Amino acid sequence: MKTLRAFLSYYSPKFPLYFAYMLQQVEYDPKKFHEWSGRLLRNTQTLQSVATRKRLVMTRRAKLLVLATYGFATIFIILYAWLVLVLDFRILALLIGILALPHVSRYFLEFTAYVAQNLIIAPEQKRMTEEAARIFADHTGVKIAVLGSYGKTTMKELLATILSQGKKVAATPGNMNVSTSHARFARSLKGDEDVLIVEFGEGEPGDIERMAQMFKPDYAIITGLAPNHLDYYPDLKAVAKDLLSIYDFVPADKVLVSGESKMLKDFLPKAAHVFTTGGTLGWKTSNIKPTIAGVTFDLNKAKSQFKLASGLLGRYQVAPLALVAALADKLGMSKSDIEAGMKKTAPFQHRMQPRLINGAWLIDDAYNGNLEGMQAGLKLLAELPAKRKWYVTPGLVDQGVETVRVHKELGKAIAESNPNIVVLMNNSARPIIEEAMLNEGFKNELRVETNPLDFYVQIEHLVASGDVLLMQNDWTDNYS
Repeated sequence: MKTLRAFLSYYSPKFPLYFAYMLQQVEYDPKKFHEWSGRLLRNTQTLQSVATRKRLVMTRRAKLLVLATYGFATIFIILYAWLVLVLDFRILALLIGILALPHVSRYFLEFTAYVAQNLIIAPEQKRMTEEAARIFADHTGVKIAVLGSYGKTTMKELLATILSQGKKVAATPGNMNVSTSHARFARSLKGDEDVLIVEFGEGEPGDIERMAQMFKPDYAIITGLAPNHLDYYPDLKAVAKDLLSIYDFVPADKVLVSGESKMLKDFLPKAAHVFTTGGTLGWKTSNIKPTIAGVTFDLNKAKSQFKLASGLLGRYQVAPLALVAALADKLGMSKSDIEAGMKKTAPFQHRMQPRLINGAWLIDDAYNGNLEGMQAGLKLLAELPAKRKWYVTPGLVDQGVETVRVHKELGKAIAESNPNIVVLMNNSARPIIEEAMLNEGFKNELRVETNPLDFYVQIEHLVASGDVLLMQNDWTDNYS
């Protein structure tokens, strides 16, 4: 029955909309579209199942793709109908044509995306990046690159928030971290900014080098290493090599690296300048106090002392906060501006973002897509007082050859945190996490959800006053 439903779903009149949605979700990458559509067929999933979390955004490009697919389908039907009229075995030929229509249309879309990528998009991107390189080269502001497998957007926003207290700062918006978004950012600059902050997103080998050549940063901050994007990098070592290629463009004493990323330590040069919960750049932290409202700590160097308070959650946030304060001091900001800027820092959307629901705290960490961040969140959950503690996750995507190891580590961390209730989404990662939890002695309540969206909608009806619920990571439609 499941196979039949999946088969028939391709004959919905809306099939061009679903194909366009798939292309939009993978940023019009024909290779990723091909992989996703092939996975649908292998798993006998309906075409409608691709769009459960989001819907097609009717951009100009999306409209053109939808119209082109409907147009192609119409022409295909007309030509095939004419061909059937001149052939023997007309019924058989007609049946073959009906069966082939959506799949031929899928290959048409794939081919269109490939042609557009190589003949239109790539040349335009080249012109944009060349223009951006000239703009950045002429700019007199201090240029800071933020890169790493995780924590980039948080670090960028911390820098922007605190440095803006005493300087004119421009930063790339949201999680726009590819070369084309950097080029659009360059076009938006006024030229009188004191500091430029650009987030580098690695997706395949050579990305960091290309971005650094365009931006030419004065400082670089590496937030950590995790097995992300292993569908395009052969292994973790290749990801590390890409990140550390930033040393070819920035003086070693101006590359600041997370000393708390366990996976990154093995690849760092011996003289790397690290930042940790203990401090950085000669500054030391003390008196750290994490609560559901944020974290406070002192930062000391010789006779200088900052008393800092942030709305970010968790002891692990002290390392990036201390780095930004120390860097602000290095760039000439006053103590009062640094302390005032620190007070303005708050959780970013879907990144350890607390929300009060019916007397219960929900901590939304849905954008957390790495093991170390999830482990840190679980440590915070163990530290916070609550009547009941909930932990909700689907696991992690893009882990490649590290998938089993990473999910075993996650299961171990969940067991060590020992929430009262753990909710796992029923997917390929769930059995690995569950087995690791049980092997580590987890004996509290475990729930398995087959419909994540239904669960998320019902959360406010499940929690009670005094509960704390930590929700980490999400699987987008193309990983379902």
